[in-house]
Amino acid sequence: MKRIIPFFLCLFLSACASSSEALNKDLAGHYYLQGAMEMGSELLLRDNGNFEAIMAFGSANGYAKGNWTQAGQRLTLHRQASDTASEEDLGQLFDGMVLHIRPNCLAIEEMDGCYIKAPNRQAAE
Repeated sequence: MKRIIPFFLCLFLSACASSSEALNKDLAGHYYLQGAMEMGSELLLRDNGNFEAIMAFGSANGYAKGNWTQAGQRLTLHRQASDTASEEDLGQLFDGMVLHIRPNCLAIEEMDGCYIKAPNRQAAE
């Protein structure tokens, strides 16, 4: 009996890991911000859980990289600390940013904006 419990625990954990891994790979890709007035932004989600992002608003801009996590229909960005970032750096806006997973959109409700996934270039070829 003592051997059966660890076996089933391993099966359960591997099933959970494989299902979240498949979902993360579906979300991975290159996104462009739409719907936010006078603001431009791109977001690259990698299937290994890392991200890179840029944002521009007027003459201010910013860059961030770090990792992303998902809990249900919420995707959260966790910015890697940067020694060169200033208070004017818009990259800090990505730290802790929550995106709501919607059909064809990663929504930023605070800005009425939405990151739209770019078409997969390999699929078009």
